[in-house]
Amino acid sequence: MVEEQVVDSVSVIVAGAGPVGLVAACELASAGMDVLVLERRADPDPVLKAGSVGPLAIEALDRLGLRDELVAAERATMAGYEQMAEQTGGRAPGEADALTKAQREHFAGLEKIEASRRSEPERRRMRVPQPVLVEILARKAESLGVRVLRAHTVTSVRQEPEGVVVQSETSSGRREFRARYLLGCDGAASAVRTAAGYDFPGTDATMLGRQGVVELADPQQIPPGIHDVENGVLVYGLGVDRVAALEFVPPAAKDLGPLDQQELHDAVQRVSGIDLDIVEMKTGGRFTDEARHVPDYRKGRVFLAGDAARIHAPVGGQGLNYGLIEAVNIAWKLAARLHGWGTEELLNTYTAERHPQARRLLENTRAQIALMRPDTHSRALRELFADLLDLDEVNAFIGDMMAALDTRYDLGDSDPLVGTLCGDFELKLSEEVAAPAARRLADLPHDGQGLLLSFDAAVPLGALARPWQGRVRSIDSAVGRDDVRAMLLRPDGCVAWVLRPGAELDEGSLTSALHRWFGEPA
Repeated sequence: MVEEQVVDSVSVIVAGAGPVGLVAACELASAGMDVLVLERRADPDPVLKAGSVGPLAIEALDRLGLRDELVAAERATMAGYEQMAEQTGGRAPGEADALTKAQREHFAGLEKIEASRRSEPERRRMRVPQPVLVEILARKAESLGVRVLRAHTVTSVRQEPEGVVVQSETSSGRREFRARYLLGCDGAASAVRTAAGYDFPGTDATMLGRQGVVELADPQQIPPGIHDVENGVLVYGLGVDRVAALEFVPPAAKDLGPLDQQELHDAVQRVSGIDLDIVEMKTGGRFTDEARHVPDYRKGRVFLAGDAARIHAPVGGQGLNYGLIEAVNIAWKLAARLHGWGTEELLNTYTAERHPQARRLLENTRAQIALMRPDTHSRALRELFADLLDLDEVNAFIGDMMAALDTRYDLGDSDPLVGTLCGDFELKLSEEVAAPAARRLADLPHDGQGLLLSFDAAVPLGALARPWQGRVRSIDSAVGRDDVRAMLLRPDGCVAWVLRPGAELDEGSLTSALHRWFGEPA
């Protein structure tokens, strides 16, 4: 991406041009905000940190118009699985090959989670490696006019009554930028979190993992999948030729520097006894189970999202899904505040909604690490848990949790649908609707507005939504969801109000929801 001329003042500065920062920038730009992204790296990070994207995040990316690119990226990834299945053929009877394993998800390395057994099996993750996702998002951000400045390391943050001042260090010296708000999406070692003075309590690391994308002389040296071995856990595959070795000992406190091929080889040999013949290591890195979480995602005019707000063991591919949903949650609220109709209370709902979700994430990753330990008692517990996953109810419960499909914000409404994140569905719009090309919910314009949807001609809602014109788009569709007659969706896809079949329209409850999420009428 070409670096454009720096501006002194923008609406929002986003620190970090990883997937979380770029999604936040795209959401803000789509809502009409001028956004500046500061990234400390000169080039995108090539390290494979996540091999897939969870269903809630996929739906958010779909709303940004990225469906076709994501589908193409997944096809390329699955072609790699097919190739691996051919290279590693000849497995013992009953042992799943690489392609079969690719269709399953895991909890604590137990590859038994099946999407078909979840409560909403049609909502699925996609096998899109994180570096590929970043490329897709960078192109989208550029098309929306987002300015991305690379090799800009945030060094200080100063809050003022009407904004925030951010200083960054570059190869040509120090530069200063001003914005109304700052969103830190700059990862586990967040400079924004440190500079803004956030507390970061949690638990220290008890294990050290090393992973690398490699070319092996003999791909059949390690069977694809996640394996309990004598001294830890050994992983091969998960979307690419990735080898990982997990050792359950506290990592050294000192900085170990970049991971090299020999260190990865030695770790594999220690945990499994395999003398792995690595021809080349393309990228590599380390990870631990250190788990920390900021008490509040907001500190004045500074907000955090993704790994800047919480860190945990990267098991189950959950962090990216959560980070992208956090970005979507805060972006529309910042845009609403900057447009003048969003309130301070609206901004505060970011922590209220997302902090409890992330707290559960940290707890389930801690539980997974406990089940993966190689000691006798942990292995016995693991065997029991493996048997429990054969039960449909348990498999669905864990599957929903790992996909974050059990997400529900407490919006003060007892209806179980209110507070959940709505999946995509088909529409059949009237010719008068201002989006005639839309055939699905995700096809509707994505510009920071909410959606008031009616699927029943006897429930015309346009007049009720008219005072919020420009903030809420009223849509009538002959096709929708069978379980509701009408619904109000926030820009992040959260269900804010529903009218169920057989229920009478309560105009007061609808206008109350419109007031709460979209401000005072114009």
